This record gives sequence, C-alpha cells and structure tokens, in this order.
Amino acid sequence: MNKRKYHVFFRRVSTTNQDDAMQTVADAPYREKLLPEEILVFVEDVVSANKLSLQERPEMTKIMSLIKQDKVHSVYAFDRTRLFRDTYEANEFTDLRKKHNVQLVLTSTDSGNIQATNDIFLEGFLNIYSDIEGKNIARRSKEARRMYPPKKSGYIKVAETKQYMKDPNKQQAIEQF
Repeated sequence: MNKRKYHVFFRRVSTTNQDDAMQTVADAPYREKLLPEEILVFVEDVVSANKLSLQERPEMTKIMSLIKQDKVHSVYAFDRTRLFRDTYEANEFTDLRKKHNVQLVLTSTDSGNIQATNDIFLEGFLNIYSDIEGKNIARRSKEARRMYPPKKSGYIKVAETKQYMKDPNKQQAIEQF
C-alpha cells in the first residue's frame, strides 16, 4: 500500500489577463527542496473563486479528496485568496486540513501575509477577510465596467441594430491594420 504523502502546489488565476508566473516563482524555493515524485501541481486557470462554488472547481475538489485519503503532507499556495473566497468553503478546508494534519504554507513574500496557523479563530477571521476582499473586488470591477463599458476600438455600435460599423474617422487605419 502506497503511504506516500504529497506536497501539493496550488495556483489559481481569476481572469484571462492573469497568469500564474508570480505564483510559480513564489513557490519555486519550496519545490526545489523536494523530490519531483513528492510534488503535485494543480492550476485553476481563469477560475473565479467568487463566482464558482467548490463543487464547480475540479482542481480544488481533487486536492480535498486527496487530503481525505491522507495523501497530502502540505498544501502550498501564494496566499489565502488563491484558495478560497467563500468563508464557509475556506473554513471547511481549514477543518479538513486540521483533521488530516496537513500543513498550509503561504508562499507570498509580502510581509503583511499572515502564515497559516492552528488557531481556528484567527483562521476564521482571515477567511472572512478574504471573502470580503473578494466581494469588494467584484463590486469595484462591476462599477468600472458600468462607468467605462468595453468598446471595440475603431468601431461604432449602431443602437437600433446592435451591430458594429467601422468608425469613418478610423476606417483607413482599421483597413490598413
């Protein structure tokens, strides 16, 4: 029977405008100390933890399943916000990792980043803060889109037909492009 416990590196990016390079660089010093066969990497690419529930996040679901099978020694993530935004899901994860003695290592070098603890109250508070921060980001993004709606550069939208036509002032540049 395989008793190996893995070191799980988890990365999540929320939008197509992001990549996981910063998270990969941050966890590199930890990966370098391990054997390749001890490492599992899970990446949630273009996954919003604000908009999707845990059941809609297959990579995080896999990690939690491995923890339940006692196959995980440690989980490494850039910070708490990469793991969860929902307070209840984050608390469920905290309880699960405590029950199965799984360490959580936050790889961000930001001095304001509080490392994971076994203090259920502190972890609960930090999970609430992450939830609030995520909701604030979503609210600010929605407000920005409302104030500055996206538009196709060089085109004008015809309201009646909801079609786009080339802006006569930019038509030559568009055609040359």
